[in-house]
Amino acid sequence: MPETEIVAEPERFSEVIDELMNAPRVALDIESDGFYNYRDRVCIVTLSSEEADFIIDTIALGEAARDMQRLVNREGVPVLMHSGQNDVLALKRDYAFEFELVHDTAVVAMLLGLQHTGLAAIVQSYLGIPLEKELQRHDWSRRPIEPEHVHYLINDTKHLFKMHDLMMDELAKLELMDEYEIECRAVAEAEPRPREFDPERFRKIKGHGDLSDKQRGVLKVLYAWRDELASKLDRAPFRVTGDYTLLDMARRLPRDLDALAQIRGVGEWMVQDHGSRLLGLIEQGLSQPVGVRPPKRRPTGPLPPRMDQQQRDRLGELKRWREKEAEARGVGIQAVLPTAVLKDLIFEPPKNPVELARIPRVGTSRAERYGESILGILDA
Repeated sequence: MPETEIVAEPERFSEVIDELMNAPRVALDIESDGFYNYRDRVCIVTLSSEEADFIIDTIALGEAARDMQRLVNREGVPVLMHSGQNDVLALKRDYAFEFELVHDTAVVAMLLGLQHTGLAAIVQSYLGIPLEKELQRHDWSRRPIEPEHVHYLINDTKHLFKMHDLMMDELAKLELMDEYEIECRAVAEAEPRPREFDPERFRKIKGHGDLSDKQRGVLKVLYAWRDELASKLDRAPFRVTGDYTLLDMARRLPRDLDALAQIRGVGEWMVQDHGSRLLGLIEQGLSQPVGVRPPKRRPTGPLPPRMDQQQRDRLGELKRWREKEAEARGVGIQAVLPTAVLKDLIFEPPKNPVELARIPRVGTSRAERYGESILGILDA
């Protein structure tokens, strides 16, 4: 096998895409920098055919990386991934890509009902190859890309071909091909949502419930300040300062810079650059007490329907039936009926198997196999 190539020049990248366009399938994986930066971006794309592996430096390529669109949108030609939804969402967010056909080994693992669905666990199980995990928290925006990085990166793609084929044999024996196509289509069609700051998420900080209302008001304004600063610095919020530091400031309520500097996690840079602002925010928060319970939010659209007791009973019965059926067939519960459709079935029950098959994420095979059981539960 040829040496793995790092591609950072637009002209060479176009040639690589031309080459991969002749491959009957390609494997893809991305690395981003969301663990380090406020606005995460795609930093590296690893592309593999069954003959060659390429590390694509998307930061160096900039807009030229959009040429990848023609590779991932070929009609009838699959892009192999593992847990591909996040990669699809990131590539759509950064480059507005569309995906024609995704094959996802994590989807296979879910349908088969495997206990461990991570890539390392499955590669070890099916191929007997241990994968390294040391670089899972690496900052992939850093350059240069070192040889040890290359070895780690291609392990996320080069094993997918053989592993996928072995897993698909199992899937075919269990007659789950239709279900697999439906779930992979859902991965390919996933759409990114814009990131929105929620000021009420300060309540996720462990210990906020032990504060007084005034202290909680301080915590809320400090939480918003951290997000604002993180956005300006393009740094992950916890890398600006940790939750515990915010909580300790709200608990101890420092009134001068010396007291602020005594709080664990408040570095010299924070006191010098933001100390006066923080003291002002503490005073502001004290004047805006916040209760332990979040405020009721006004709905921005139609209210979601609420289940009555009969509907709750049907949902419980549907879940119990699904578990029994999955156990009897030796498959995962999502193979029987995806969780995403359960409430849809309860609120808008189909009248017959034809209507059941038309429901997104159900399909013909599930309707033919389980239609009588599902409709019986919904009609009870």
